[in-house]
Amino acid sequence: MAVAATSNSKSKAAPAKPMVQSPLNGLPPSPSELPSQSEWDKALSLPIVDVDGQIHSFESLIRPDDEIDTVLVIFIRNFFCGLCKNYIESLSPLITPETLKSQRTRLIIIGCGGYSMIKPYAEDLKTSFSIYTDHSRAIFKAFRMGRTLQGPAKKPAYVKTTVVEMGLKAFKHVVKSAMHGGALWEAGDMSQVGGEWFIRNGKLEWGHRMPDTAGHMSAEEIWDVVKFRSEGHEETLVKEGVVRAGTMERYGALEPSIAEGTARCGCS
Repeated sequence: MAVAATSNSKSKAAPAKPMVQSPLNGLPPSPSELPSQSEWDKALSLPIVDVDGQIHSFESLIRPDDEIDTVLVIFIRNFFCGLCKNYIESLSPLITPETLKSQRTRLIIIGCGGYSMIKPYAEDLKTSFSIYTDHSRAIFKAFRMGRTLQGPAKKPAYVKTTVVEMGLKAFKHVVKSAMHGGALWEAGDMSQVGGEWFIRNGKLEWGHRMPDTAGHMSAEEIWDVVKFRSEGHEETLVKEGVVRAGTMERYGALEPSIAEGTARCGCS
């Protein structure tokens, strides 16, 4: 509760209020507080660079059009991160441009290295998703995505390669990047972690920050939120088990309903 300043105290600017989710937007609550309105407004004007070095405003990349009303933005770690490569590879076949389009959604990937690293990164992953970079990490900061070298307590299911295999892949990526004019320090901040953010009709509605170096949401969890949100049927879809139990437990969605004495969690 705000307290009026006395004549002996210095007045302070009121902190920006965090953006809040509408109870009717059909989304499970975010595990993380959304950026404040001022942070979001700042992020919209910040520059993002594409594979050719062309600069775009963040706002221009998340605008809806006749076919797409939702943009899923995945912020990854540095371009040498084998964990994030495993993650992007794990998205297919469930998360593809075609399946997302069926939900009026598109996906973009944003890293934090130099733009010269994007082409070899995309070639290595053979991904069809658009990749951009925020080398200054200004948007990472505006969204309050942190910096850590802390690994996960348990290896996530999307990590399929060993440390040695990831090291060899990283070395090959270094060589490829050098051929394209990249340098080791152009990969991006090694301790920066990312997250996943859902933007509908230009409005930030839901997000998740990585708690460690392998803390991305799984493809199944991503799909749950994409499909659930884009359907737009308020709470009934959760109660009918469309959002699987793991997503609800981890990300705080509504409790499943109990029908005829049996909990319907959508686990099967």
